Amino acid sequence: MNSAVLSVACSGAEEAGALQKVLSPDNKGGPRGFRISVEIQDRNVKFQIRSQTPLTTISTVLGILRDVTLFEQVWLLSRGTDARVTRT
Repeated sequence: MNSAVLSVACSGAEEAGALQKVLSPDNKGGPRGFRISVEIQDRNVKFQIRSQTPLTTISTVLGILRDVTLFEQVWLLSRGTDARVTRT
């Protein structure tokens, strides 16, 4: 079994809760042996991915990163904030 953990730091609890709600999987209809769990720790959203192949694990992490970037842009635009993504 292959696994990965991705932790996304959010600006606050409200954003972390919204991100968790939007990106939490239902784990239905996924490949056999594939599982994602999402939890909040402080203002961080932690994704735990398990799959039978490394390729599935890596592609899932990359997909989550793309979804997080889109969420960030929509979140900022919905609050009238410039949607330029900044990294620290």
